[in-house]
Amino acid sequence: MQHRHERPRAAISAAWTSTILLLVAVVLSGCSKQSLPLSPSTRAATVGNQADPQTEGGGRKEIIVVTLADGVDADALATTYGATVTGNGWKVAGLKPGTNQTSDQLLAAVSKDPRVVTAEKNALVESAEARQKSWAFDDGWGSPEACEYQAATVSSNLDAALSVSRGAGVKISVLDTGAERDHPWIRDRIVDGWDFVENDADPSDVGDGLDNDWDGDVDEAAGHGTHVAGILGVVAPDAQLEIVRVLDSEGRGDMLAVAQGIRWSVAHGAKVLNMSLGGPTKSPAVTLAMEEAVAAGVVCVAAAGNGGTAGAVEFPANYHCVIGVAALDGDQLAAFSSRGSQIGICAPGVAIRSSYLHGCYALWSGTSMAAPWVAGGAALIYSKDPTLSRNQVISRIEDTGRAIWKQNQGLRTSLGGGALDLGAALASGVTRTAE
Repeated sequence: MQHRHERPRAAISAAWTSTILLLVAVVLSGCSKQSLPLSPSTRAATVGNQADPQTEGGGRKEIIVVTLADGVDADALATTYGATVTGNGWKVAGLKPGTNQTSDQLLAAVSKDPRVVTAEKNALVESAEARQKSWAFDDGWGSPEACEYQAATVSSNLDAALSVSRGAGVKISVLDTGAERDHPWIRDRIVDGWDFVENDADPSDVGDGLDNDWDGDVDEAAGHGTHVAGILGVVAPDAQLEIVRVLDSEGRGDMLAVAQGIRWSVAHGAKVLNMSLGGPTKSPAVTLAMEEAVAAGVVCVAAAGNGGTAGAVEFPANYHCVIGVAALDGDQLAAFSSRGSQIGICAPGVAIRSSYLHGCYALWSGTSMAAPWVAGGAALIYSKDPTLSRNQVISRIEDTGRAIWKQNQGLRTSLGGGALDLGAALASGVTRTAE
């Protein structure tokens, strides 16, 4: 297991960091995408603003996602309605209508079946960065040390937290594009995983060289899960990571895979779920899976989305049992970050340095990068005191946030508990101080 070096860290101002990024943006290495890095704020940020080719011609939206009652066989259910099972596992299945049946007809029929707990048309989920075309890039300064001593660790007060807990004994499930499992920064932290995209035991974060979503970019989300997993390694270096692939290399997946991934994670002992993904559609199958996770004491964390406006917080971050995380640029809300009353806490989300493909390290911006700071913090708290309830862990995170209201005028009710303060969250009895 890799350990954080015990040497002083110099605080780097947000302004200096921005200057560095501007200077190096034009010099991209072989680890990075061969184009200038784009902040989410440079693109239109409307949730669901791109067509989903998988909804056409009997694709994603033609599939009916069902949560099965205990002991129900998916194949037997499908046979009843002349449907075909397209995905099955962990009490969740996808049903494809027969040739003489529409998806609406199948949905109406199975919704009345006592063997079915939830039923819905399958819906898209996506990493917000893929939608907004925010890409990772390598400035040439990447290293394990650069990850450990980046500015975000100072603003989140991580050193104080790590003096109390390092996350040992806690499993964090990373629902994302998979991970580069042999990357030196994360390989010793990974303990388990499953691929719900290819339905096999190899959740590797790899591209296929194709433009599967027809947006003009190839594998734009490849490396996303590797980057998110690496941030968890910074925040909770002794925690164990479960890699659950629910998004493809374009950053796209569906509610069927997410519901299965949540259930798989809980069954395999995860105490924290990190979901750096989202979409505009609420899913009954996913909400039920999360509610059962909550009943098992699991903390669910999700990225708010890069909508850039109030009221654009995506599902599942906007669901009441999830900690929705907004992104900060220093102590200011990042221009691209979604915000609103559903936000639980804000965390660093601009120019976050972490592991990337081919053993490299890269910078990436987005609420996807903010969420793992919070998920890692939950692991630190659980590791320090495993007797705490899920609600107590969440309260430690949200009630100890640093006040940033002066820096974000008019957003007092849209930023949750303020800026994540991991040191305060790990210090028993400490609460946020007023400005």
